Amino acid sequence: MNITPENMTTKRFQEAVDSAAKSGTELTVEPGAYVLGTIFLRDNLKLNLKRGAYLFGTADFSEYSSDVDLFTDAVDNLRGKSLIYAENVTNVKIYGGGVISGRGGIFNQEHPNHLERPFLVRLIGCKNIALDGIELRDSAAWNLHLMDCEDVTVTNVTIKSRVNENNDAIDIDACRRCVISGCSLDTGDDAICLKATVDRPCRDITVKNCVITSNWAAIKIGTESVGDFENITISDCFVYDCNGCGIKIVPVDGGNAKNVTIQNITFLNTTGPIFIANGERLRVYHEGHERKEPGVIENLLISDIHGDAVNAIGTTYKGEAWGNAKSCIVVSGTETARLKNIVIRNVDMQMAGGEAMAPVGKVPEMGVRYPEFHNFGVLPAWGIYVRHADGFRAENVNLTLKSKDVRPMCVTEDIKE
Repeated sequence: MNITPENMTTKRFQEAVDSAAKSGTELTVEPGAYVLGTIFLRDNLKLNLKRGAYLFGTADFSEYSSDVDLFTDAVDNLRGKSLIYAENVTNVKIYGGGVISGRGGIFNQEHPNHLERPFLVRLIGCKNIALDGIELRDSAAWNLHLMDCEDVTVTNVTIKSRVNENNDAIDIDACRRCVISGCSLDTGDDAICLKATVDRPCRDITVKNCVITSNWAAIKIGTESVGDFENITISDCFVYDCNGCGIKIVPVDGGNAKNVTIQNITFLNTTGPIFIANGERLRVYHEGHERKEPGVIENLLISDIHGDAVNAIGTTYKGEAWGNAKSCIVVSGTETARLKNIVIRNVDMQMAGGEAMAPVGKVPEMGVRYPEFHNFGVLPAWGIYVRHADGFRAENVNLTLKSKDVRPMCVTEDIKE
């Protein structure tokens, strides 16, 4: 079945989706511009967006359906409306060279619906999903949200989105068996973010062969972390021009992060570049899903890391001096939730340095704050800072300085074998 943009409405597009899915035929979207409200995906749908086909989100907020799973996000806004939406569907493939654009700049801070602005693609409780070769562009909020899904592949997908706040590229929320491969991501917020807003694990997740640039983090585990993170592999990625850290592992809502491997990552002009810290925020996102105690981070391997790191630039972030975030690899547990079995191996990084005065006083604990590496202030080391950890090892780590720094390369506090 083929459709063209002539006289196309949201209703007619949805009817074509329903008919193709029911009959088991492929729905081919021919080149042209389609302006749509919420489209619901169906079981057994094959959606071929041909090169030159553009699905644009409508400017009419009333056309984004409220008959979806709504939730309160990390900054207390009711979210969940979306341009492309699916709940509890199986066997869906969206592919081709076409573009899905949210025209997110429409829903800027002056828009009356700014705080509930729609996502681009949102899949809840779905199984056997494949996205291949398409481009996601200019979402009003997150670009691709996967929630409680299983067996998902996202391959050769391009995401370009810096038109609004919270422009995450891919959010993987309490999912199992997901592979993100060969993607090119350019976003205003976290590029790939693993979450667990419910007390179910985010497990068996692979990220590989991606090129990432972001105004915030490149790859992040947390902050939403009621559930556990298990068997996570991140490898063979190039990360450049990131102002909010290259790799972040920050489970602060009680979830545990176990068996995480990060290897063969190249950084260029990236802050951090690695920030690992647990905390005690213990936030609740869905009724009946909460943890009472902070989680732990254990069995983490970081290896074959190359490139250069830079100091964060800017004025303040959430009321604190963002410029305090000098480049450093940070591995920090808490006094009550120690890190266990962390290995850093085969690292060759040029760090920014440039600190002319050694910091005075104890590095603050993360506590209940939103976890960012500038929260610690100027760290006592320019290369690696580790504390509250059992079984930490650093092997074949070569760090050099761009600018002279009075601090030592490595500082450890409260470390046990």
